[in-house]
Amino acid sequence: MPKPAANSVGSEGLASGDGSPGDRGDADREITDRQLEVLVHVARGRTNRQIGVALGISERTVRNHLRSIGKRLATMDRTHAVVLAIGNGWIAVPIEPETGGLTLPAPQAVDQAT
Repeated sequence: MPKPAANSVGSEGLASGDGSPGDRGDADREITDRQLEVLVHVARGRTNRQIGVALGISERTVRNHLRSIGKRLATMDRTHAVVLAIGNGWIAVPIEPETGGLTLPAPQAVDQAT
């Protein structure tokens, strides 16, 4: 398994090296730039159709990219592929959708009457 690179967070959720275009600290990465773009969208929770629209490709092409990613990384599903990409430093976390991040409710005070 390739070693994770030291990275900063890129604007598209991709891990970056020195911040220059195309430099993502990915010398050891096993997938293409386009496949990585697909994985970033998967990490954001998008469907194949939504990914296709965002990237200007067909839903079938998205499925083909995911199939190729699965073969190259020996993953069983899209979630496993995203986990490996994050673990290898190819995708920076947190991944936030363009509309904003997850909003959690404020913690409630717990009444501890004893």
